[in-house]
Amino acid sequence: MRRARRHSPAEAVLSKGALSTLPGAGKIGLPPLVMMFFFLSACSPRSLSSQAPERPASADEWYLIHIRGKPAGYSSQRKIVGENGDIETISFTRMVMKRGLEKTIVEMRLELRENAAGKILGFRKEEKTAREGVTTVGKVIEPDRLDLEITSGSSLPRKRTTSFDPAARGFQHISGKINSTLKREGDRVELVVFMPDLSRCVKQISTVSALEGELRRIENRLEIAPGNSLVSTDWVNEEGKAVRSRMPYLGLETVLSNRAEILGTDFSSPPEIFISSAIPLGRFLGWKREEILYELRLRDRKQPMEIRESGAAGQKLTATGEKGTWRLKVNTVRNPAAHDLPLVPNPLPKRYLSSTTYLQSDDARLIELTKKVVGKEKNSLKVAQALEKWVYNYVSKKNLGTAFATAKEVLETRQGDCTEHAVLLAAMCRAAGIPSRVVAGLVYYRRNFVGHMWTEAYTGKWIPLDATIGKGKVEADHIALSVSALDNTAVSELFIGLIPFLGNMEIEVLETR
Repeated sequence: MRRARRHSPAEAVLSKGALSTLPGAGKIGLPPLVMMFFFLSACSPRSLSSQAPERPASADEWYLIHIRGKPAGYSSQRKIVGENGDIETISFTRMVMKRGLEKTIVEMRLELRENAAGKILGFRKEEKTAREGVTTVGKVIEPDRLDLEITSGSSLPRKRTTSFDPAARGFQHISGKINSTLKREGDRVELVVFMPDLSRCVKQISTVSALEGELRRIENRLEIAPGNSLVSTDWVNEEGKAVRSRMPYLGLETVLSNRAEILGTDFSSPPEIFISSAIPLGRFLGWKREEILYELRLRDRKQPMEIRESGAAGQKLTATGEKGTWRLKVNTVRNPAAHDLPLVPNPLPKRYLSSTTYLQSDDARLIELTKKVVGKEKNSLKVAQALEKWVYNYVSKKNLGTAFATAKEVLETRQGDCTEHAVLLAAMCRAAGIPSRVVAGLVYYRRNFVGHMWTEAYTGKWIPLDATIGKGKVEADHIALSVSALDNTAVSELFIGLIPFLGNMEIEVLETR
């Protein structure tokens, strides 16, 4: 008898992220790079006005963005100096790409304020990755503390305080430092930069690798996590402007341009990055998916990156002793614990139950629907599985057109891909009193592994659930790379550590059972 074709989560979801260049000469933050990962995990369509770039000011800088040689968007940047010497840098990035056959657009606007000495005063970030945008406003309140206020659509602002490195300096100061310090081949500078798109400070190392005519070739390394860095190359002219920048992730490149050229650029056939970014397995995985042993390898082992333990349920990563190679054993979680609700005392940090910008578990309608699904059931596992099945059926329009919607928006639109399924399930679990988190990684799909997101619920121990499938369990064909409580931090944090692996990973299946 022929086995029925199993519904793949990748058909409903996958492709989120955004690209951005490092803050070297001529650019602020990571917008194109961060924005790119929103495209790499699957979403639902939205229509955005294709309005022309705003009218330029005299000092505006414009950059054309390419992915694999095709136009994929643009960015602009403006510097405003106040009467007191404070400097405001404003940047806007708009990217358009295809995920499969669906075209998706994401936008990001950043404002960074610094004083004449480069000290950070505050910032504002506006992200448009779905129908409703998310705005983050930050202010340095003490030398080592940063206040954040995050607002999604018409929802009330959510506030948090996070650590801040007093050594961090603003974009204009960093650009000036790089231009004045890096003159000759071998010149090197280490800086602490503030990334408004990530809402945190990171270390950047920039080195002149060569002098090419009137241009300086500068290699940048941004240390985003222990053992992992984002790298870029800038070609900088005598004025300190990066006339060209390149990153090794999906062939991302930005070129110094102007408004007229960007207006004349045809963006109607943008690059496809979902299917083309799949990691080929080269064979059918097979139906035995209770336990799988993988070998994960980096193609370019010279890149400053490591695969790190994700902490996801049922997954164990070990080093092989060979540089750039790891073994990952993934088990389907068996006999999951099933404590009764309410989980008292809750053994986990509050962030796994809190209502957040993307997981609005305090939304009245979401709470009402959650109560209807739960009914009188007290078994936490049965409740989580019932919510998973409900989300699977409720999200009726499964597509790749949205970059990253909040749970509240998914509840209203009933459409999306894996990320939309994951955030809605996580929010409803929290509304039911079940701690939850989301997982970003890969899933097997038609002889390939593609970007994916799913949910984990705590019922006495963490159990994975995938609302794009609705089976009540997750098999070993899911490879986790990152987990997050989505606790009002930049959603980019979930994806940024995965970017160095784009186009740079090989997967081999060693054992299945």
